[in-house]
Amino acid sequence: MYCILWKYDVDSANHAEFEKEYGRSGAWFKFFEPCDDYFGHDLLKNTDGNSYTLIDRWMSKKDYEGFLKSNKAEYDQMNEKFSGLYTSETCLGTFDLIQ
Repeated sequence: MYCILWKYDVDSANHAEFEKEYGRSGAWFKFFEPCDDYFGHDLLKNTDGNSYTLIDRWMSKKDYEGFLKSNKAEYDQMNEKFSGLYTSETCLGTFDLIQ
C-alpha cells in the first residue's frame, strides 16, 4: 500500500468546513472513491487544534499518479475551490506500508 501524508494549517474559523470537505464523507473522498485502487483516507486533528494531518491510502504510487493524470482538470478545480480553507498545505512524505 502507498500512503501520502499531508499537513494542513487551518484557521479556527474554517475548522468545521475543512473537516466536512476533507473528512471521510467529504468532497475529496467522493472524488477519489470511484477508483478501485483508492483505499480511503484518515483525517487527524493535531492536539494543538490548528493543524491537521491527512493520510491518503492507495494500492500503489503508479495507481495514484495514474488517477491524478486522468482526472487532472477536476483535481485542479477542487484544489482551487478548497484552498481558501487552509493557510498552508505541506506534503510530509510518501510511504510504502510494511506488512
